Amino acid sequence: MIIRLLVILVILTGNYFQSSDFYFTNSGKISFRSEAQQEIINASSSRLTGILDPSKRTFVFKVVIRTFEGFNSTLQLEHFNEKYLESEKFPEATFIGKIIEDLDLSIDGNYDIRAKGKLKIHGVENERIIRCKVQVKNGIINIDSRFKILLSDHNIKVPKVVHEKIASEIIIDLNAELRKKIIDN
Repeated sequence: MIIRLLVILVILTGNYFQSSDFYFTNSGKISFRSEAQQEIINASSSRLTGILDPSKRTFVFKVVIRTFEGFNSTLQLEHFNEKYLESEKFPEATFIGKIIEDLDLSIDGNYDIRAKGKLKIHGVENERIIRCKVQVKNGIINIDSRFKILLSDHNIKVPKVVHEKIASEIIIDLNAELRKKIIDN
């Protein structure tokens, strides 16, 4: 898992490295909420993985779609995976990009940042700027973010028969604690 994320990060930054400090998580939490007229749907995954290169301010985050749980029913979970997100065909969602602000993440503090990158859900990639709150304390980086996505932006189709049960705009909450990993190559 970490090797795959590193490969993506190396491709993204265009640099190969001898030895570098990265921050990594494999237990971040990502949740979504659909607030439709007839139904509210909440689901989350505690298996968000991510890697951050603070010197280049580049990052890769990913979640496997099938790790989401907490639906109102097993049928809802089944429809989520088979009909809407098509998790067999599109097994993961990713966000790959760069922190816009020029900041030193080795200094303890609280930062409001913008992460610019490509958000890929359901096989459809869109460029996004996502606002995040970052806290750096004792060498640990905590990231919190809340943003919205439109199902139509990712070609996720909802049949008319259930359009009052599934919102067209979904609220995403993300929380991740990243710890330093030294990678020797």
